Amino acid sequence: MGIVITVANQKGGVGKTTIAFNLVKELAQRNYKVLAIDNDPQGNLTTAVLKDIADLRANMIDIYKADDVILSSQNITDKLDFIGADIRLAKMADLTDDIIYRLSEYLTKIIDNYDFIIIDCLPSFGYLMKAALKAADYVLIPTKPSPFALMGLTDLMDTVEKITRRINPKLQVLGIVLNLVEGRTTILSDDLQEMIRQQYGERVFETELIKGVKFEESIMFNQSITEYVPNTKGSKNFHQFTDELLRRLDSVKEA
Repeated sequence: MGIVITVANQKGGVGKTTIAFNLVKELAQRNYKVLAIDNDPQGNLTTAVLKDIADLRANMIDIYKADDVILSSQNITDKLDFIGADIRLAKMADLTDDIIYRLSEYLTKIIDNYDFIIIDCLPSFGYLMKAALKAADYVLIPTKPSPFALMGLTDLMDTVEKITRRINPKLQVLGIVLNLVEGRTTILSDDLQEMIRQQYGERVFETELIKGVKFEESIMFNQSITEYVPNTKGSKNFHQFTDELLRRLDSVKEA
């Protein structure tokens, strides 16, 4: 049975989509069978995966429209399938809370086909994020060392605790990843990183993802950092992050 990981943060600008995109590519390169899901009406992951959004053949809106939907994912590579989104998905936020359960119900039908299902979320709390957290085994939380991001992290941890208590008791925090870390640190960023590590302890990944222009450039060419500039510091940095993520999953299974 596959593992469902939702990449989420209520605060925008922390690099959720960049991490989700690079992670699905990296896992597929490591020979895992992966399904990437764009659960954001902005469709940023869709734009990253597809060369042209007009090529989208499997849309999340069809899953939320009705119960018992049979939707075939879109094949990207031999190891990577995709379900994308566009602005029409925003309409789902105005429906009843019944849609919270439709994504998880859909995934139960296809979970055995994949090693990993990675869900990229929109940066706000509502029905769509609840649906993604309801469907997940784990939540991966990107943040960055800034005061506003730190406040958003506190809010999200409260949200995850409520979701776990009320609608998804299996949900676990896989970890908090410090993203967009400046190569040349400042006293402020160092202090904020230390605050996050002191407050959340082992929940924070040891690997920090360093900010780099190549991450943004690579997405413009629909490539992960490891595809775009292999054997660079940025590529090795993301390899290390993925290694740690897989180790964390192994340790949870053993526990």
